[in-house]
Amino acid sequence: MLAANYDITIDRAAEYTFVLTINNQAGTAVNIGSAAFYADIRGPVTRRKAVSFTPTILDSGVNGQVSFNLTEANTLSLSPSGRYEYDIFMRRSSVTDRLLYGSVTVRGNTTKGSPIEPTV
Repeated sequence: MLAANYDITIDRAAEYTFVLTINNQAGTAVNIGSAAFYADIRGPVTRRKAVSFTPTILDSGVNGQVSFNLTEANTLSLSPSGRYEYDIFMRRSSVTDRLLYGSVTVRGNTTKGSPIEPTV
């Protein structure tokens, strides 16, 4: 399976979630109930992990949907001036596929105060 490119934008100091639906070539949802997912955001030069998405398979996987989540604390750890990349892998039936990859843009926050830190 060839990975698709999908760039994302994340608001710093806010939760972030997106849902991925996995279909086969005929357009039918793939049952992903037994799959494992791995997804990191990393710096493009150092490849140092900045944060990992938390994957959650929805509806027992029968509809081919999985959500990828970042908490407020996760997004606070990202620098709005930083450059990041991410990718998502699925492991199912001893086969690992790279599903998505792309760049990550982090929009800085203006509001100051606890728990939101000022824009770095």
